[in-house]
Amino acid sequence: MMRLFLFLAVVANSIDLVATALGIHWLGNREGNPLLAGIAHHHWWVFVLVKGVIVPFLIVRLYRYRDSSPTLARAGLVLVLVALTVAVGQWLGWIAGVVHVATLLKI
Repeated sequence: MMRLFLFLAVVANSIDLVATALGIHWLGNREGNPLLAGIAHHHWWVFVLVKGVIVPFLIVRLYRYRDSSPTLARAGLVLVLVALTVAVGQWLGWIAGVVHVATLLKI
């Protein structure tokens, strides 16, 4: 079960990074990533470092706590997974809305 949480957290983080890149740079969203909006807009490489290196490191670190503190590891991974899933859902909803409106208005 913990491996599934680990896998899903890493996948959700990766999808969030890609959706952020699409939303900000391709579709012009100035709101930014729901979790890290300020960094995403003003310091893009720091955002990529955080999302591409630090967050996966923390996810793996939580996974390694499964033997010494299984409750902390499970709760932490679930919390990270829920937060990233919500962020991905917000991005995908926003992107779908922009694409749909653009096709309706032929922009």
